[in-house]
Amino acid sequence: MLEVNVPVGNIFLDEGLNELKSGNFEKIKLSRMELEKRILRRKTDRGTDVGLKLDPGIKLRHGDVINNGNMKIIVEQLPEKVISIRLKTKDMVDVMVILGHTIGNRHRPISIQREVISFPIQADSEKEIFAKLFQGLIDHIVITIEEQIFLPHSGVDIHGH
Repeated sequence: MLEVNVPVGNIFLDEGLNELKSGNFEKIKLSRMELEKRILRRKTDRGTDVGLKLDPGIKLRHGDVINNGNMKIIVEQLPEKVISIRLKTKDMVDVMVILGHTIGNRHRPISIQREVISFPIQADSEKEIFAKLFQGLIDHIVITIEEQIFLPHSGVDIHGH
């Protein structure tokens, strides 16, 4: 069994690892919740048994590279259901503040990409719940659901319930 304590880099952040993006390497696929665990045991897509016992303060991220000697394994985050809320008009500070307040009260991690705020959900039915919560804003936003790799905004430490 391969035991890992710390990743050696990330294919999206470290130029020296760019060649791994298109390479034929083993992958270990983990959910976003599993990425936050320090101790975990999983198999790669080729059956290699991997034991994670990460050093304190280390969390795996999508694209991290772990290795033991010559073996390199890429950490791949699994997609999950995400609600995305897009503003119909730019620079609507009041709408953005109310969205942030409402989502924050639900203790959801968020991702912000230009005029789009995204957060993970468990079921499609949550779209109806948030449409009701955003009832006063519904003319100013577009709500969609899709499966994607959710990467939370790194500037704050929010926990999901």
